[in-house]
Formats: sequence, structure tokens, C-alpha cells
Amino acid sequence: MAKIGENIRKIRLINELTQNSLAKNAEIAQSFLSNIENGLQSPNIKNLQKIARALNVPLEMLIK
Repeated sequence: MAKIGENIRKIRLINELTQNSLAKNAEIAQSFLSNIENGLQSPNIKNLQKIARALNVPLEMLIK
């Protein structure tokens, strides 16, 4: 769970995106994204797909 959040944060920062802008593009709550990045919540596959699309990366990059 924490690894997925770390991967999302790393890719988000490489792309110079704020949590707020990524959450808006992925159509999820910023607080939910924060919880994912901090390992407090696990995203379901639908939300992972939204995040991957918003980051313009394959889903596999988030879960490896």
C-alpha cells in the first residue's frame, strides 16, 4: 500500500504537479490522494486507473 503511494508521489513530483492539481485531473478528492501518498488508504483499481491517466503513465508504473 505504501509503495503505491510512494510511486504516485514520485511521479507527481517529477511532473511538477501539486496534490491538488493531480487530484483535480484524476477527479478524486485531494484529501484521498494525500492519504494514498501517505499510506493511510488503499485506492481501488478504478481510482488507480484515474490517477495513472492523470499522470499519463501506465497503471503498472504505480504498482511496481
